[in-house]
Amino acid sequence: MQKVIIPEEVSINLRKDMERIWDIRQPYWYPLFDCSREDLIAFNSEYIESKEKLNDIITLLKRHGVEQVIEFLETGETYNIQLSDLYPYYCYNGDFTGGEGFWTSQNMNWIIYASHEGTITFGGEWIVNKIKSLWSDWKSNLEWDTKNQ
Repeated sequence: MQKVIIPEEVSINLRKDMERIWDIRQPYWYPLFDCSREDLIAFNSEYIESKEKLNDIITLLKRHGVEQVIEFLETGETYNIQLSDLYPYYCYNGDFTGGEGFWTSQNMNWIIYASHEGTITFGGEWIVNKIKSLWSDWKSNLEWDTKNQ
């Protein structure tokens, strides 16, 4: 996995844009804190954390034209990564010293958020609709979600 660190001065502006676009007003996001956006869905992380679901997510993003992903980590680092290296889960690709993260692309028309509470949130009307049509059992894995019940 190759990560290219984004310089702090660029990262600060990217993070501000992400927070403005996605109504992120706290260090933690939906479903841990309310969000005015309706195009969100939050799953229990156990439901999402599998090789099959990861492949599905990467395939959905690839079909939507995504090649590069911006990774915002709780530790403050921001990286550009290849879509094939996406690992949108708590603990940074198996590194248990990690924490929360946000993943999006340059145009920020989708987002993924992994929380310390065992939730993974997807944002963006197109990706939420694709996930609902792809995963037939999605309704039974929304313990924390208040927007899709």
